[in-house]
Amino acid sequence: MLKLPKTITAALALLAPLAFAQSANVVHATDATQVAKVLTAAGYTFSLDRDEEGFPLFHLEIADGYKALLFFYDDDPGQPGYESLQLYAAFSTDEKVPLRRVNDWNYNYRFGKVYLDDELDPVIESDLDLAGGVQLEGTLQTFLANFEMVFQTFVDEVVGQ
Repeated sequence: MLKLPKTITAALALLAPLAFAQSANVVHATDATQVAKVLTAAGYTFSLDRDEEGFPLFHLEIADGYKALLFFYDDDPGQPGYESLQLYAAFSTDEKVPLRRVNDWNYNYRFGKVYLDDELDPVIESDLDLAGGVQLEGTLQTFLANFEMVFQTFVDEVVGQ
Protein backbone atom coordinates (compact mmCIF):
# COMPACT_ATOMS: atom_id res chain seq x y z
CA MET A 1 0.00 0.00 0.00
CA LEU A 2 1.24 3.50 -0.89
CA LYS A 3 1.86 5.65 2.14
CA LEU A 4 1.47 9.40 1.64
CA PRO A 5 3.27 12.03 3.70
CA LYS A 6 1.10 13.64 6.42
CA THR A 7 1.06 17.01 4.63
CA ILE A 8 -0.39 15.46 1.47
CA THR A 9 -2.89 13.42 3.47
CA ALA A 10 -3.97 16.59 5.32
CA ALA A 11 -4.31 18.53 2.05
CA LEU A 12 -6.42 15.77 0.52
CA ALA A 13 -8.64 15.72 3.60
CA LEU A 14 -9.21 19.47 3.23
CA LEU A 15 -10.03 19.15 -0.48
CA ALA A 16 -12.51 16.29 -0.08
CA PRO A 17 -15.42 18.53 1.01
CA LEU A 18 -14.74 20.82 -1.97
CA ALA A 19 -14.91 17.88 -4.36
CA PHE A 20 -18.22 16.83 -2.82
CA ALA A 21 -19.60 20.39 -3.03
CA GLN A 22 -18.67 20.58 -6.70
CA SER A 23 -20.25 17.20 -7.44
CA ALA A 24 -23.53 18.47 -5.97
CA ASN A 25 -23.82 20.80 -8.99
CA VAL A 26 -23.18 18.05 -11.52
CA VAL A 27 -26.05 17.10 -13.84
CA HIS A 28 -26.36 14.15 -16.23
CA ALA A 29 -29.26 15.60 -18.21
CA THR A 30 -31.02 18.92 -18.66
CA ASP A 31 -34.31 20.42 -19.79
CA ALA A 32 -35.51 23.55 -21.58
CA THR A 33 -36.04 25.50 -18.35
CA GLN A 34 -32.44 24.98 -17.18
CA VAL A 35 -31.02 25.82 -20.61
CA ALA A 36 -33.20 28.94 -20.91
CA LYS A 37 -31.81 30.19 -17.58
CA VAL A 38 -28.23 29.76 -18.82
CA LEU A 39 -29.01 31.41 -22.18
CA THR A 40 -30.69 34.35 -20.45
CA ALA A 41 -27.81 34.78 -17.99
CA ALA A 42 -25.34 34.71 -20.90
CA GLY A 43 -27.30 37.41 -22.77
CA TYR A 44 -28.54 35.34 -25.72
CA THR A 45 -31.66 36.26 -27.67
CA PHE A 46 -33.72 33.14 -28.24
CA SER A 47 -37.15 31.61 -28.63
CA LEU A 48 -38.35 28.18 -27.58
CA ASP A 49 -40.23 25.84 -29.89
CA ARG A 50 -40.75 22.07 -30.27
CA ASP A 51 -39.27 19.86 -32.99
CA GLU A 52 -41.21 17.22 -34.96
CA GLU A 53 -40.81 14.69 -32.12
CA GLY A 54 -41.99 17.15 -29.46
CA PHE A 55 -38.51 17.75 -28.02
CA PRO A 56 -37.55 21.31 -27.03
CA LEU A 57 -35.90 23.37 -29.77
CA PHE A 58 -34.28 26.76 -29.22
CA HIS A 59 -33.85 29.29 -32.02
CA LEU A 60 -31.01 31.54 -30.94
CA GLU A 61 -28.95 34.39 -32.24
CA ILE A 62 -25.21 33.86 -32.20
CA ALA A 63 -22.20 35.71 -33.62
CA ASP A 64 -23.01 38.81 -35.68
CA GLY A 65 -26.77 38.15 -35.64
CA TYR A 66 -26.59 34.73 -37.31
CA LYS A 67 -29.16 32.17 -36.23
CA ALA A 68 -28.59 28.67 -34.89
CA LEU A 69 -30.78 25.89 -33.54
CA LEU A 70 -30.23 24.11 -30.24
CA PHE A 71 -31.67 20.59 -30.26
CA PHE A 72 -32.26 18.25 -27.31
CA TYR A 73 -31.51 14.52 -27.69
CA ASP A 74 -31.43 11.29 -25.71
CA ASP A 75 -34.53 11.49 -23.57
CA ASP A 76 -33.96 8.64 -21.10
CA PRO A 77 -37.29 7.42 -19.66
CA GLY A 78 -35.49 6.39 -16.47
CA GLN A 79 -34.23 9.89 -15.78
CA PRO A 80 -35.76 13.34 -16.29
CA GLY A 81 -34.24 15.57 -18.94
CA TYR A 82 -32.17 15.13 -22.07
CA GLU A 83 -28.65 13.73 -22.04
CA SER A 84 -27.27 15.59 -25.05
CA LEU A 85 -27.57 18.87 -26.91
CA GLN A 86 -26.68 19.87 -30.45
CA LEU A 87 -26.04 23.30 -31.94
CA TYR A 88 -26.83 23.47 -35.66
CA ALA A 89 -26.55 26.19 -38.32
CA ALA A 90 -27.04 25.91 -42.07
CA PHE A 91 -26.61 28.27 -45.01
CA SER A 92 -28.37 28.42 -48.31
CA THR A 93 -25.79 29.51 -50.86
CA ASP A 94 -26.09 30.43 -54.53
CA GLU A 95 -22.58 29.22 -55.22
CA LYS A 96 -21.89 25.58 -54.34
CA VAL A 97 -19.22 25.04 -51.73
CA PRO A 98 -16.41 22.73 -52.87
CA LEU A 99 -16.17 19.52 -50.86
CA ARG A 100 -12.41 20.12 -50.58
CA ARG A 101 -13.12 23.31 -48.57
CA VAL A 102 -15.41 21.36 -46.22
CA ASN A 103 -12.81 18.61 -45.76
CA ASP A 104 -10.04 21.14 -45.14
CA TRP A 105 -12.15 22.83 -42.45
CA ASN A 106 -12.87 19.50 -40.72
CA TYR A 107 -9.17 18.64 -40.84
CA ASN A 108 -8.10 21.95 -39.27
CA TYR A 109 -10.74 22.60 -36.61
CA ARG A 110 -12.22 20.90 -33.56
CA PHE A 111 -15.47 21.39 -31.65
CA GLY A 112 -17.58 21.42 -34.79
CA LYS A 113 -18.49 19.23 -37.71
CA VAL A 114 -19.07 20.68 -41.17
CA TYR A 115 -20.78 18.93 -44.06
CA LEU A 116 -22.88 19.56 -47.15
CA ASP A 117 -26.59 18.78 -46.77
CA ASP A 118 -28.76 17.05 -49.40
CA GLU A 119 -28.99 20.34 -51.34
CA LEU A 120 -25.19 20.74 -51.11
CA ASP A 121 -25.50 23.72 -48.75
CA PRO A 122 -22.96 24.00 -45.90
CA VAL A 123 -23.95 22.99 -42.37
CA ILE A 124 -22.09 23.19 -39.06
CA GLU A 125 -22.98 21.18 -35.95
CA SER A 126 -21.54 20.66 -32.51
CA ASP A 127 -22.65 18.14 -29.87
CA LEU A 128 -22.53 18.21 -26.09
CA ASP A 129 -22.85 14.97 -24.12
CA LEU A 130 -24.10 15.46 -20.56
CA ALA A 131 -24.51 11.78 -19.64
CA GLY A 132 -21.15 11.49 -17.88
CA GLY A 133 -21.97 14.46 -15.66
CA VAL A 134 -21.18 18.15 -16.09
CA GLN A 135 -21.54 21.41 -14.21
CA LEU A 136 -24.29 22.71 -16.52
CA GLU A 137 -23.88 26.48 -16.45
CA GLY A 138 -20.14 26.59 -17.06
CA THR A 139 -20.15 23.70 -19.51
CA LEU A 140 -23.04 25.12 -21.54
CA GLN A 141 -21.43 28.58 -21.64
CA THR A 142 -18.17 27.03 -22.86
CA PHE A 143 -20.07 24.94 -25.43
CA LEU A 144 -21.79 28.07 -26.78
CA ALA A 145 -18.56 30.11 -26.83
CA ASN A 146 -16.68 27.32 -28.65
CA PHE A 147 -19.49 27.05 -31.20
CA GLU A 148 -19.46 30.78 -31.84
CA MET A 149 -15.70 30.67 -32.37
CA VAL A 150 -15.75 27.76 -34.81
CA PHE A 151 -18.89 29.16 -36.43
CA GLN A 152 -17.05 32.36 -37.34
CA THR A 153 -14.22 30.40 -39.00
CA PHE A 154 -16.86 28.29 -40.77
CA VAL A 155 -18.51 31.45 -42.16
CA ASP A 156 -15.17 32.93 -43.21
CA GLU A 157 -13.53 29.81 -44.63
CA VAL A 158 -16.36 27.59 -45.86
CA VAL A 159 -19.37 29.79 -46.57
CA GLY A 160 -17.31 32.76 -47.69
CA GLN A 161 -19.64 35.51 -46.38
